[in-house]
Amino acid sequence: MPNQANPNEFRILALSGGGYLGLYTAVVLAELEKRAGEPLGRRFDLLAGTSVGGLLAMALAFEVPMAEIVRLFVERGEEVFSSRGLPGGRVTRLLDMTRSVLGPKYSGEALRRELARHFGERTMGDARHAVVVPAVDVGASRTKVFKTPHTQGSLGDEGLSAVDVTLATCAAPAYFPCVKVGERLYADGGLFAVAPDQVALHEAQHFMGAKQARVRMLSIGTATRGFQPADSIDPEAGAVGWLSEGRLILTLISVQQQHVQAVMEDLLEDRYLRLDADWPAQAGLGIDVATPEAAKTLIALGEKTLRTTERERLAAFL
Repeated sequence: MPNQANPNEFRILALSGGGYLGLYTAVVLAELEKRAGEPLGRRFDLLAGTSVGGLLAMALAFEVPMAEIVRLFVERGEEVFSSRGLPGGRVTRLLDMTRSVLGPKYSGEALRRELARHFGERTMGDARHAVVVPAVDVGASRTKVFKTPHTQGSLGDEGLSAVDVTLATCAAPAYFPCVKVGERLYADGGLFAVAPDQVALHEAQHFMGAKQARVRMLSIGTATRGFQPADSIDPEAGAVGWLSEGRLILTLISVQQQHVQAVMEDLLEDRYLRLDADWPAQAGLGIDVATPEAAKTLIALGEKTLRTTERERLAAFL
């Protein structure tokens, strides 16, 4: 369903990854949907999302209300992840790391149940809006972009389970198990495209026939702008220093989003808008920290982003 606001423009919504930090993104989307007065997916020609951003993009593609997704984060976050906060001392950090030494920290079953509740048995071909979702074929070490059948010469993804595809893009190594989709095993698309903006632009230009001069993109991050570790940086840090508190993953998430934003601003100029929040270094956030305190912080950050973004500027992308 093409956007009706301006048929001369091709509008893209790109949603970044970041685990439970995606609550920030969901809060922003829920408010934008409220302002739009209709399912937000109807305002865009293409939706794109990676990892938790893929979950959100899929929900938009099936017109699941964003307010319901916010409730999912708040009410079920501790089931999908855990009720533990960020480990505070060296010993607790080591203990936290041991949870993923021999297998993933989380089974993914709670997330599967919630996705099944919203998507049921529907497939990619049942989506109401065009969507692309990056993942990684771990057996072949190849990138994969799952797609709805929105173009001629579809890759055959239309029969794939919406639940399985969403779980695949969310399958962060060491956090969730790989997911079988069809005959292949997949892991989190954030391994190559935490911010799916360039994936989406390529899809729009090369497969959907959109001219770059017509593309307008709204991109939403996961509150990792300017990420810095809570502790001082040790130049000789080893596995414990890099992996505890999710430092390595959060660094990769932050710098990938930063780089993609710079590239997209050069390509699209004022037709590109990035919404994100500065990382609150001492707030105890993490990609799998789903405590009530974390939820409160992320909700507040999302609300602040909307308060400080000019309505007229934002309306041009909706």
